[in-house]
Amino acid sequence: MALLDGALLGLAPTAHPDDFPAAVKAYEREKFERTSAAARMSAGMQELLTSPDAAQKMLAFFQPGGIRAPARL
Repeated sequence: MALLDGALLGLAPTAHPDDFPAAVKAYEREKFERTSAAARMSAGMQELLTSPDAAQKMLAFFQPGGIRAPARL
């Protein structure tokens, strides 16, 4: 994700060559849309791993048809 972010940020000024703040805002808007699903999955996995019954949930997580990390945000 970081390499893609760097490439897209580097290209952003070409879309708004005379308005750097607008270029950065457009880049950030697209980035937040693109990365929000990964952030939700990460937060859900953190919730699963810090729950009182984390060991049992992790066993179930890796079983076919097992539980999935709860969605957050």
